[in-house]
Amino acid sequence: MNPLHETSLLLTQGGDARIAIAPPHHQNPYGCAPFPDPALLDFGSCTASVISSEGFAAADALRVKLQAHPDVAGEARRISAELAGLCGLPKDSGIEIMLTPSGTDAHRLAVQHLHAANSEPLIVMVESAESGSGVPAALATGHRGHVITVNVREPDGQPRSAAAIDAEVISLTLSALAAERPVLLVLTDVSKSGLIAPSVACVSQLHHHAPQRITVLVDACQFRLSHATLQAYLARDFVVALTGSKFVGGPSFSGALLMPGLRSDRALEACTPGLLLRWEAALQSLRAFRALPEDRIRNFLLAFAAAIRKHIAQHPQLESLPVPPLERGPLMEDNAWDTVQTIFPFLLHHAGDGGLSPLTREETLKVFQQLPEARPGLQRGRLGQPVLCGSRQGTPVSALRLCVSARTVIMALQGGGQGEERVIHEACVVLDEAARLTEAPSFRD
Repeated sequence: MNPLHETSLLLTQGGDARIAIAPPHHQNPYGCAPFPDPALLDFGSCTASVISSEGFAAADALRVKLQAHPDVAGEARRISAELAGLCGLPKDSGIEIMLTPSGTDAHRLAVQHLHAANSEPLIVMVESAESGSGVPAALATGHRGHVITVNVREPDGQPRSAAAIDAEVISLTLSALAAERPVLLVLTDVSKSGLIAPSVACVSQLHHHAPQRITVLVDACQFRLSHATLQAYLARDFVVALTGSKFVGGPSFSGALLMPGLRSDRALEACTPGLLLRWEAALQSLRAFRALPEDRIRNFLLAFAAAIRKHIAQHPQLESLPVPPLERGPLMEDNAWDTVQTIFPFLLHHAGDGGLSPLTREETLKVFQQLPEARPGLQRGRLGQPVLCGSRQGTPVSALRLCVSARTVIMALQGGGQGEERVIHEACVVLDEAARLTEAPSFRD
């Protein structure tokens, strides 16, 4: 077998059906292949990331190492230790890192830990459209836990007010406590469309009110967090779920659960060679990202956000969905890069005899699927998968999402004087193509 093909094969093992590769494009359901695609303008990291050439090389090197010395447990310890270091955690932090096949699996393990000490927990979290379709089931399956989801958007897709979301979460939590039920409170930072919900202030106050009966799980599976934010969550004894396959840029299915007091032998249970190769690729990207000055990262992200908002506004076919400011007070008072928006959701419209009308969810999915296809004279692009976003003019709609990833920032800041301009231009090219596709004959009245 070709060694590179063997690496690609390993990258698709150790997960569930979502990691399987299907013809004709040899991609998983997220639109990602298990090998690099340098010609693709990839701005879909909120869904999953396409492995980079550098990440693939790192994974291939680990495959060769494991073939010579098949010490899976030892490599898992090494990867966990390096991930901890890249998260800014000292060796004596008391935080154990459990590598998991996916973010969904990390959620499942978190509720298992809660259930070991308590029975029938109430699990409060945001709606699955903003967290993950399989997350509520993963949290409830086999543990007699009852999941209640809270809507974070209005029926038309606009964000609900933070006050309304927090009030609902507080009511549910206090009712459970009054009934002497333990609570697993999921704080999503950030959601599929870039939101933080419920607010950090709300969750912190509830946890302070009953720290022995409320477990906080921070769903940070996007991994759009600075050192300081992650450390502040852990300092409050919050459990944190991460993945290396979204913002960081590793291949699909590389999760991790950070929690205090987890025995190291348990942290190795779920590890397979495929999982280790996927995390090795993710660490290659995270290592390069963490080496960049935070002020430069923040300045680029601010410039990128301003340019993307302006470009979306110039297209009548594109409607930007508002994303509230990323506020984490009183967790920390910091001007870190992770307070800048990095997920940009937008709706699609097409022009008919009666003016602009929203694309249906099926039509939006078609645009998403057609974007990476080759077209003469244009570069191929990729956005985040459609996410359900209410209804417009009586039509159920979905939003596409343009996203910054760690690799986007690396390419911009390591690309010389013109690196930032080139990356912003490429993002605008992908938006232009999405707008053009709304004018296809199949979308016209």
